Amino acid sequence: MTAWEVIRWWELRRMLYNAVLLALGIASIYAMDIFAQHVAPAAQPNAPELETGLTVVMYGFMANVCYTLGWIVELVGRRKDKGTARTRARKNFLLGFWFSCLLTSAPVGLGLAFWLTHRSH
Repeated sequence: MTAWEVIRWWELRRMLYNAVLLALGIASIYAMDIFAQHVAPAAQPNAPELETGLTVVMYGFMANVCYTLGWIVELVGRRKDKGTARTRARKNFLLGFWFSCLLTSAPVGLGLAFWLTHRSH
């Protein structure tokens, strides 16, 4: 594979990666909002929308920076061992994808744990 073919392979998957993280992120934000409404007193305001929006944009930006590192690492790895580079790239893609999904959905687990430990009995 040429360098451009490697980049193309990764970039063709970027839209799926972003779509899945977007869906998980939206679900995580809604879940956190539901948990917060059940735990926080009514007098306490939720997180300001502007801060939440900036956090989401920065998270998406950093997720894509990390995604880009995937094809950079593959290109560097191809210089050392072309024979196993594609196999390693597929494994790295899957590991990165599932780690990103876990990280994006982590607020749901944290919100659930917070709710379980702070709910009224």
